[in-house]
Amino acid sequence: MEKQYNYIYSKLVSNQADVVGMLAYSIYKQHKIEFIKDFKQKKGFAPTDTDIDNFIMSSVTASQLEKYKESAVAILSETVATNVQEELSKMTFDFQEAIEPVVEKHSYSCGKTILLNVMGSLAFSVILAIIFMLGYTTESDLRTKTKAFVETIRDTPSDSIPTK
Repeated sequence: MEKQYNYIYSKLVSNQADVVGMLAYSIYKQHKIEFIKDFKQKKGFAPTDTDIDNFIMSSVTASQLEKYKESAVAILSETVATNVQEELSKMTFDFQEAIEPVVEKHSYSCGKTILLNVMGSLAFSVILAIIFMLGYTTESDLRTKTKAFVETIRDTPSDSIPTK
């Protein structure tokens, strides 16, 4: 009697680039090895070809094949997520190392910051005082000119003002 071969590889792996399928096949093989070890431990002898065939029949059901693929996807997702997180952490660390000298170069000490704030406040006060003085003197000058103009008009005789 000729031994039949297990075609589970072709049921799990669709092509050479099917990483999920290849990982699912590896999970199947691990499951098979565990079955054989557990069988030997419990029964005291290696499983027969019939026992292995029964294992294979239960492994190639649609639901079991789907479980192998789901396990493969979960492992790959976790691996990718871990690698991405590590790369992001590394990039964040590299960014922090690169930015620290720039921040330090453009940062001032507490004393220098206080001094700059005081100088800014003084400059603002001086500018405000100048604007106030200009406004007051302009207003005062305007009052003086208006008063002089009104007095000129009042002092001018009414018959010298041209009428229509």
